[in-house]
Amino acid sequence: KSIDEMLGTRARDPCRGIQLLMATNLIDVVFPLGDDGEYNCGNNDDAAILYNVGLEYLSRTQSLVTRIFVSSPELEWDIGKRRFLWYAAFLKPVYELMPAGGDSNKKRKQESSFYRLLDVSLKRPKVDVQSIESILKGVEPIQKMILEEVNDNTDAIQSAIQSGARLADVSPQSSQWKDLSDQRWRMYSTLKPIGAMWKEALILAFALSRKDIQDCVDKYKDLIILIEDQLQLKSILLEKSNKPTPLLNGSEIRQRALRGHIDGRGFRRVMEAMEEWQIRNIICHDFQGVDDDDERNRTETQLIDYLVTAFPEYASDTMSR
Repeated sequence: KSIDEMLGTRARDPCRGIQLLMATNLIDVVFPLGDDGEYNCGNNDDAAILYNVGLEYLSRTQSLVTRIFVSSPELEWDIGKRRFLWYAAFLKPVYELMPAGGDSNKKRKQESSFYRLLDVSLKRPKVDVQSIESILKGVEPIQKMILEEVNDNTDAIQSAIQSGARLADVSPQSSQWKDLSDQRWRMYSTLKPIGAMWKEALILAFALSRKDIQDCVDKYKDLIILIEDQLQLKSILLEKSNKPTPLLNGSEIRQRALRGHIDGRGFRRVMEAMEEWQIRNIICHDFQGVDDDDERNRTETQLIDYLVTAFPEYASDTMSR
């Protein structure tokens, strides 16, 4: 209960709670990382370093969140998720040091040591543990693909932000549409594995970047507008599946596009290519409930043409549609 009060959704100052635990020498009881802890990350001095670094990360994250949403209250954020962000920020240095697995128990073999720390020692619900790990796993890809200054994608991101153009409003025949389509696929590929925790991972990535905090605030707002409005990825990234509904199912692909023999590996390649095509080309990614049959038929025809061109080895027996 006490840890929920310190790092929970309603906590006003999570840093103060951690400082209190450290001042009263209870931190290693709540977060057992030292010599006597089940999840040994070194001796007690090493654990103390982790606690202090974690507190620094938490403090910067807390300050960044406050600055972002005080200066821009119009930005949407599910406040119920912030407890996951507090845990992820404080435990980031622990996460980096813990081994990926190695437990002999078959049921737990695929669980990381970090997962078991949260699940067993801190008694976090499994849904909470998965959310916290999703944030932490997402930080490095975001830093590499979106935030790094020296990056092939940096100029493209900045150009898209400065243009203010929305993919839905740009002609598909224009070079700007191609640039935005490329950017949509890159962003989707980076954020899709994180799922619904992508905003929290983005905030933590900024907090750990050591950039000027006001610069982080400004860039966060720019990226949210780019991702949600200009590239229109909001609805996809909030869905449980985190990907568009396939426009063609397996039997339709075989009947209407690729009539040759496709093994399991080849079919996965086809499905991945179709997913990328849909992200790049379809703004309204789910046609369920759409009354315009002509629009759907045109889009399906374009997709079939693409698959036949992209996978000629599987299209040798393609029959007329």
